[in-house]
Formats: sequence, structure tokens, C-alpha cells
Amino acid sequence: MVGSAFGALVTGGTVSPLTALLGFTGLVTSWFWEPPRVRFEKWALAWTIASLVVLAMSVTLAFASGDILGTGANFLVWLVVVKAHNRRAAKDWQQLYLLSFLMLVAGSVLNTDLTFGASFLVFVVAATWSLILFHLRREMEDNFLLKHADDHSERVEVRRILESRRIVDRRFFVGTGLVSIGVFVLSAIIFLAIPRVGVGFFWKSRNGLTLAGFSDGSRLGGHGRIKSDSTVVMRVKIDDPYEGREAPYVHWRGVSFDKYDHGAWSRSPQAPRTEEQPGQPRTGRVRYFLDYDRGERTSSEIEQDLGKAVHQDIWLEPLDSDVLFGASMPLAFELDAPLGGARPHPGEEKNDELRFEHGSAIHYEVWSRIDLPPPQWLRNAGTELPRGYELYTNHDGMTERTVEKALEITADAKTEFDKAVAIRDYLLDNYSYTLDLADPGDQDPIDFFLFDRKKGHCEYFASSFVMLARSAGIPARVVNGFLGGEWNEYDDYIAVRAGDAHSWAEVYFPGVGWVTFDPTPSAEIDELGRGGTGLIARIRRFFDTLRFHWTKWVVEYDLYSQLALFRTIGHAIKAAAHAIEDAGVASARWAGRRWYVTLALGLIAAALIARRVRRRPRSALAIARARHRAHGPIAAAYAAVLARLAKRGYPRDPAATPRELARSLRHRGAPGAAQLDELTELYYRAEWGGDAPAEAVARAAALRREIEAALRESR
Repeated sequence: MVGSAFGALVTGGTVSPLTALLGFTGLVTSWFWEPPRVRFEKWALAWTIASLVVLAMSVTLAFASGDILGTGANFLVWLVVVKAHNRRAAKDWQQLYLLSFLMLVAGSVLNTDLTFGASFLVFVVAATWSLILFHLRREMEDNFLLKHADDHSERVEVRRILESRRIVDRRFFVGTGLVSIGVFVLSAIIFLAIPRVGVGFFWKSRNGLTLAGFSDGSRLGGHGRIKSDSTVVMRVKIDDPYEGREAPYVHWRGVSFDKYDHGAWSRSPQAPRTEEQPGQPRTGRVRYFLDYDRGERTSSEIEQDLGKAVHQDIWLEPLDSDVLFGASMPLAFELDAPLGGARPHPGEEKNDELRFEHGSAIHYEVWSRIDLPPPQWLRNAGTELPRGYELYTNHDGMTERTVEKALEITADAKTEFDKAVAIRDYLLDNYSYTLDLADPGDQDPIDFFLFDRKKGHCEYFASSFVMLARSAGIPARVVNGFLGGEWNEYDDYIAVRAGDAHSWAEVYFPGVGWVTFDPTPSAEIDELGRGGTGLIARIRRFFDTLRFHWTKWVVEYDLYSQLALFRTIGHAIKAAAHAIEDAGVASARWAGRRWYVTLALGLIAAALIARRVRRRPRSALAIARARHRAHGPIAAAYAAVLARLAKRGYPRDPAATPRELARSLRHRGAPGAAQLDELTELYYRAEWGGDAPAEAVARAAALRREIEAALRESR
């Protein structure tokens, strides 16, 4: 039980690995820290001094770091280890049980991973076993020690009984384990049925994943460090035709940058703010429309476009950035209404980003325009830019030869769309992809990439495209996000990983909007791919599915999820009712056409029921007689003594056990009380221990005669 609670606390990653290792080692050594190997009294003072030192260190660290909860969890691990090394009496075990429960409670806050659910299930079963066995031990010790307070052999007898299989056998563990699992299932049902108030089951506060490229700035070279990282960042359920392992890859748009300065991208203060319009809210949800046309269209007009858009359900893990991701060009986001009625810091959103502070996984919906507009639309686009969009043509800092290269590439192109395509194709045809980067020194990284190195990863391709496009007068910006992801066939979702991080470009066409351009060679950017089809890959995806459902139905379970669950259950019940009704109608029609078969089956069923009814009284009587015969001669002698005692004014209380009755009569000074003690022990051993040799039967008969004689003499 203690081990499962310890696992629930430390497997979430909040408790330091050193504390987890030391705690695990301490619990293992405590298993062997018992007499006669160790004298508890000899080490008591050392444990006390060490605990005071650890307490002082914990208090100091808590005030210095401000992490009271994490420091308290570490101190709780220490207390459990100390108590496990000093378990002498029943009160020590009780304190150990209480500390393990506190570890479980702390784990519910600090560990939102699937491992908490597994540890909790083990804890429920193990706690049931522990508390039952603890109660049995206490009862046995009380009964034995009240009779023989100074007899150490009676303690040995208690231990011998508990370690035997007469009481604690396989059926005990299986039966109590099944009861515990039943309680666990019932608790889960109650949890799912309790009305939600807009927050999940746990207080959710997790440290976000730190990924290069997802902050308010980005420096060239970041993505190359995480391309092999398979950590899942978000899970996406998406409409056709983007489902499946062979589906087209999707760009998951996140942050966008407009200002370049010697290898670093950022969002300038002059960058256009994200224009949004709140939509019609649903129960506990708010919809935000992104207005790429800067107020030229109403929310109702944008709402009509959602019918043609691609819908996504996204579960995003906590990152260091609070940006929300969506496929390609998101049109609308829908998520839980923020506390207080407004999103925090909406003024910080620029370049058509949408941000939402979240300290844990967050679930939201997105509607996106993924398909690119027809090329003819882009060729016919206007030239007048919205106010403030001039900064997207700023190419300050570019070397003279970079500007000349841009003009050379686009010399034969007639429209801005053709110029953008020419720049993209030039990069695809003349440069190669690599994660092995070289230091440009004082040289501008884009200039170094274009004229010297001529190979790099996605950030170099995207940055070079944008600055070449701007040098040719085309408004463009860099976008950081993800590309692709692993298809999970168990629950039909895309698991986007940290290694799927990607950079690309967006070009603005007046009257059409922003359009995605990806100049990175597609055959070389996807190191992780869609996921393997081997056994290990499938097992890994299966466990990711379990983690996904844990997050979805436990950690992030809210009113919206509850309503969705109830709707699903309602539809299933309705479908089952229709199926039963259809089956009943079909059966009635079949029976009507074949009435003779129905009549024959009815007569056979009636005959079987009548036979069963006739045999039931005899079967019950036979069972009663068999039970009566099962009582042995020792039980018969004991029953006769009880009857004689009741006649003499010493009846047995129905709530009293045989040992309690014997103890009560001994205290009252009843005749034959000493002999009744011995007869009671013989009765226990015969009825529940299966120990009834011939000498025990003879002794029980003699004790019966002695008790009856004592009762006659007391008249």
C-alpha cells in the first residue's frame, strides 16, 4: 500500500529524481530493518535528530523557493521512510497508513500522468488488504493476550496463524481484491456523474515543456536540437481527408514573427494586433473568430465560412508559451470561458496569433482553411496593403547581395504570386537540408546560408524565403509551429510530437489573405514520420492512447466533457432500445408464422419450470440435513453446554463471539468458566481450523461433563 502511494507521488516528475531514488531505497531497506537484526531503541535518537534537520532544511527551502507543495512532498517522503524503519507497535502502522494516504492526496495534485491512475488502483486494492489484515491481527492479539498477558508464545501463535493459509489464503486476496475493484468502478461512475463546475478533477498546475521556437522570440538554430524528440505535444482529432496514416501533412500554426535582426526573429511593437470577434457562446464555451480582413466582414459572414472549414478537436499539453495551435490558417477557436469573463493579456496577441494562459493540458476546437486558394485568385490579387502591413516588406539588415539575389530570382515573374513561387522553387532546387549547423561568426546567418553554407534546416529555409520575398517587395512573415504528426489508429487522432517542430512562411495577397509557403525540402524534414507499424511502435501508441483518455476523462474532465459523455450514453441507450424493439417485432413475426414451433417450445419450458419447482423443497431439505451432519462432535458438545448455561441464567448474547462469551463468564465467576475457555478453543480449532483429532474429541466430551457437574453443584 505504501509502495503504490509512493509511486503515485513520485512518478509525475514533480518530485526530484534524487528524492525518488532515496525514498525508494529507504523503503526497500526498511523491509529488512526489523528485530532481531536491528534494535529500534538504539537508533531512535538518530532518527529524531535527522528528522529535525530535514524539517529545518525543508522549511528554509520552502520559503526560499516558494514551492511549498513540492518541498512538502519531499518531506512527506522522508516521514514515510522514517516511520517504515520504526514500525514497532500498532500505532506506528496506523501512522504509516495515514502518511501513505497523504502521499496519495499529494500525488493527485503533483502527478497528472496516467501513472497516478495505475498507482491509485493498486492503492485501493492494497489498502483493503492492509486494513483487513491489520484488523485481524489486532483482534487475534487482543484475544490471545487477554488470556495470556505474559505468555510470549501466544504472540508466536498469532503470527503462525496469520502466516498460514487457514485464514489468509488465495480466496481471501481474490475476494477482497474484487470487492476493492468494484468500489473503484463505482467511485469512477460517481465521479463521472457528479455535476461539473468548469474545472477538472485535480488542481492543475504543471511545468510546461520547453521547446525551441515557441516563445516571444526565435533564434535560428533552435529546431535542429529537438527533431528527434518524440514527446507528444498535442493530440488532434481532425476531419477527412486528413485522417489516416497516408493523409496529407498539416501545418499546425502557432507563433508568427515580423521583425528580423541578425538571425533572431521577434514580434515588433508595431506588429498588427490580432483582430478577433467573440462569437455566440455555448454552455461554458466561447468562440473567437480571427478577422484576417481587419473588420471588413461581420462575425455572421465568418460563421458561414466555418461550414467549409476543416474542424479539429485539439488537446494541447502545457508549453512554456501560451499560444494556441491550429491547422494552417485558423478561422475560429472555441474553448472554455476564462475565469472573469475575458482572456488574460489579449493586447499581447499579434500577427494573427491567439493566446490563452493554461498551466495544464487544455482542450479546444478549431476551424481552419487548409486548402490553398486557386493560383488564378492569387495572381489577380490587388496591391494595396492594409494599414500597418508595410512592416511585412521591411528587409533592413539584408546584405546587398541578398537583395540582388532576390531581384535576380524574380526578374521574369509578372505577379507577386509568381515571384513567391520562383523564390520557393529556387530554395528547393539549390539548397539541401541538414541538422549539422556551422557557426556563421559575425556574418548574417541568412547571408551565410544563401551564399556559403547552402544547407540548413527549416528555420533557415523559411527565414531566407521571407527576407528574399521582402527584398522583392512581397509582404511575408515567418511562422513557427509543427508539421505532420504520428497517426494513432487506436483512437483515430494525430499525435504531434516535439520533433515535428517546423518553420515556414506566409505571404499576404490583398483581397485573398495570408497563404502558406513552405520552402523546405519535404523529403528531408520529417525525421519521425507518421510512426512505425512494428510491434513496439504499436504498443507505444496504445499507451499514448491510455494517457490521452486519462487526460481527457480525468485530468481535464469538465462540464463540456460531461455533457458530451451523457449525449453519447443517451444515443447508445436509444440505439439499443431501437435494436431491442426491432428484434422483438421480428421475433413476433417469426413466431406468428411458425406457431407450432412456438407452442412446442412453450410446453418444454413449462415442463422444465414445473420440474424445478417440485425438486426445490427436497433440495433445500437435503442441503439443511447435510449442513447439520457437517457439525462434528466437538461442536455438538459445545452447543449442549451453551443450552445448559442458558437454562442456568447465563444466555449467550447474539452479538458475542464464543471467546467473548467465555471471557464474560470468567469475569462473572460462572461455574465451569475455566473449562469453558478450553472447550471454546477446541471448538475454534475444530470448526475453522479443521483440527479435530480423536484426543480432542475425547477432551471436549470430558470438559462437557465437568461443566455440567459444576452447574449441578452450584445449585
